[in-house]
Amino acid sequence: MLSPSSSILLPLLSVTVAIVRSAPTNNYINGQARPYQINVDPKFIEQTRQKVSDFRTSIELEGPAWADGPPLADITEFGTYWTETYNWTAVQDKMNSEFSQFITTLPSPGEKYNLPVDMYFRHERSSKADAIPLLMLHGWPSTSLEFEKVIPELVNPTDDSPAFHVVAPDYPGFGFSPAAKTAGLGAEEHSVLFATLMEQLGYDKYAVYSTDAGFFIAQDMVVRYEKKIINHISDFYIVMPNNTDTARYSSNQTTQEETAYLNSLNAFLTDHTGYSAIHSTFPLSIAYALNDSPLGFLAWMYQGYFTVNDNAYKHTSEEIITQALLLYIPGVYGNIRAYKEMYGLELFAAKKKSSVPTSALQYGGTDGYPALANWNYVPRDWVERNANVTYFARHERGGHFPAVTQPELVIQDIKASFKQLGY
Repeated sequence: MLSPSSSILLPLLSVTVAIVRSAPTNNYINGQARPYQINVDPKFIEQTRQKVSDFRTSIELEGPAWADGPPLADITEFGTYWTETYNWTAVQDKMNSEFSQFITTLPSPGEKYNLPVDMYFRHERSSKADAIPLLMLHGWPSTSLEFEKVIPELVNPTDDSPAFHVVAPDYPGFGFSPAAKTAGLGAEEHSVLFATLMEQLGYDKYAVYSTDAGFFIAQDMVVRYEKKIINHISDFYIVMPNNTDTARYSSNQTTQEETAYLNSLNAFLTDHTGYSAIHSTFPLSIAYALNDSPLGFLAWMYQGYFTVNDNAYKHTSEEIITQALLLYIPGVYGNIRAYKEMYGLELFAAKKKSSVPTSALQYGGTDGYPALANWNYVPRDWVERNANVTYFARHERGGHFPAVTQPELVIQDIKASFKQLGY
């Protein structure tokens, strides 16, 4: 059996990278970041399609939809579309044409991970001289593609609001960033890597947008790089209850808002975190199965996605398949194992209260499971325990992936958060 530090995934596919040979026109490239074109081996794409066509289906017991997992009809529909219609080449061409993509080599982030790290990132620079650098951090099951709908308006706003230079990396093992080669790449190490990336790009001060696992990384960054970060914007500012909160909740002394939040948080932690427990304990065991079945991996990913998504937004089959492929192409072990390094309830708490201006964005609509309806509605005064809250917004829709489902709202909130700071 291969050890956790071995690569079981890369020999199974060939991902070729066509580096742009023309001289870069952007003078911010300092010789370390190299232009990048996505060029996945067509043989691998066809092998994947064939595996999907050979998918062995399952029985489905009668009962409420999603009670045991994704409905058979949904997965069958994805499989049919993937086999007969899905066009990776068109998707790849679209990504290559719409965004400026780069790969760079970053030095070791510390003693726990003492190897250099190659990292893919999208870097869109505004034409405005006073544009604000903005680092955007995704989670699982996502990549930097999660932000594709909000980036254009942030970079070149259609109004007089601030413009941004957007940097959106793929974490190691996600999308087109090669996976970690050894253990030890946790939230703190990611924090160092992303700060180094921003420094490499010439950004001394910048804002950070975080969601999902990106929140854990940002929580370290606002302490470690407190003087560099001008605004931490998060659509996933979760706060765990302290002992006093728990005692008040047990004795029915919490406010209506607190009770609704804690009910949803408890429902999530009790009934919907099985996937993260596996990812954070024995990721290699599940990676063998998921890496062998692309449609099986889509179903695994789709369950978690549906749980906290705003399902009023109707994803296309192409969107979901592309999202799965961007995690499947590098091999799933590299990204699901991130939970073993970064997941833990203690990571929701800041090491100390930071002075960094913080914008807490809350999007509802996670109604796939009604018990989770309030899981993102953390009371503002709870957020203020850990952060210098300068902007707070709560919306009925958007779910856990608002940049996908409600991009206009996200853009509106980002702009408003900077207006609140005087930009």
